[in-house]
Order: sequence, then C-alpha cells, then structure tokens
Amino acid sequence: MQVVGDVKCYHCGHISGQVEGSRTDRLVLQKFTPRPGYKGAVPGPGERLRCERCRGPVFLEDLRPAPAPPLAMIGPATKRQSRPSRNKAA
Repeated sequence: MQVVGDVKCYHCGHISGQVEGSRTDRLVLQKFTPRPGYKGAVPGPGERLRCERCRGPVFLEDLRPAPAPPLAMIGPATKRQSRPSRNKAA
C-alpha cells in the first residue's frame, strides 16, 4: 500500500515537504516532494532527510494512504445508440 506523510522537524516544527513510499513491515521511502518555496538541497537516494530550516532531525507526521492514480480507460469509448421515438408522425 502506498502512503504519504509530512516531513516535520523535531527541533523547530518546520514542515519541509512530503514523502511517499510503500508500507510493508518497514516503510520504504521512494519519493520526496519539497514544499512550495523550498530552498534546501533535495536529498538524493540513500541520503538522510534533514530539516530545511535548522538541519535538525525529522519525523513523519500525518501518515495516510496516497491518493490512487486516475484509472485509464480500457478500449475505445463506444457511442450509446439512441432508441427510435415512440411518437410516430401520422
């Protein structure tokens, strides 16, 4: 199951962005999305997440299921045929 949560600082309470990952026995982080106006260096794979403002340690808050991607349509859309009118002109 995919989950998303806010990256919040233990020291100053600043929210640097959001992370997305898969929830199994341990949470596996896959993507970091910085907040609008983020000025710090975006951490790469395997790098430790730190607070953008004070470089303090962070934790995940408000962990919730990630929104599902929109479903793709399968096959061409078919046009619905209309019925003939019941009122016949005389």
